[in-house]
Amino acid sequence: MHIEIDFDGTIVSGTLNDTETAKAFFEALPISIHVGSSGMDFCGQMEQSFPYDAAQVGYGWSNGDINYNPGGGWFAVFFDGEDASGSYGDQVNMGRLDDGAIETLHGLKGSYDVTIRKA
Repeated sequence: MHIEIDFDGTIVSGTLNDTETAKAFFEALPISIHVGSSGMDFCGQMEQSFPYDAAQVGYGWSNGDINYNPGGGWFAVFFDGEDASGSYGDQVNMGRLDDGAIETLHGLKGSYDVTIRKA
């Protein structure tokens, strides 16, 4: 399941996994949300909530992860900070950014209205 994330004209792509959460997220696309950067991710709160398996909720991320936070309904794409991410809980992995996306996200600053759509 391939997606595009459009940051006001800068587009990165990703591939979702086959979890219940990722499948429900993919079926809900397109989704538009406002995201901001913390220097390690772009994240924003979604109006929708998605099903998840409690066994898949964990701590941390790998750079390039596309995650859902079920406690707050947050969507996040991570481009940095994996070494210190173990203290961040409530993470459900939905997929990975494709090659080149991490570098592109490093070049973006501030906040954006993004549209996530099927590729």
